[in-house]
Amino acid sequence: MRTSVYFLLFLSLTQTGCGIGGHWMNGNPFREPVKPYIDYWEKEGMTEESRLNDWAACEGSENGTFSWKVKQQFPDETDEAARMRQEHAFQRCLIRSGYRYMGNCSSEYMKARPLCGAP
Repeated sequence: MRTSVYFLLFLSLTQTGCGIGGHWMNGNPFREPVKPYIDYWEKEGMTEESRLNDWAACEGSENGTFSWKVKQQFPDETDEAARMRQEHAFQRCLIRSGYRYMGNCSSEYMKARPLCGAP
């Protein structure tokens, strides 16, 4: 009897998927989509094409994100230090190119980054 109960429990869980799929896999359907990182950077007179060109010139990814480059890591540098150094250099490059970050700068974490005014 006990084996059949476990089998039925197993069968019901595998057939229903335990909530896998639909809302559980896709997130909250009522939540607004997250803007790409590139969309938070604006410059007077820019076009989408010019922003993407400037983004690439500052070593941003073609898809509008930024990823640190392992090959640019110094020998004695930690992964975290390399990521932060490259990310800050990327932000400073955009700022020198005339861009302003239009995202939220209210947290202490963000205030410590060039995009929110840190040196």
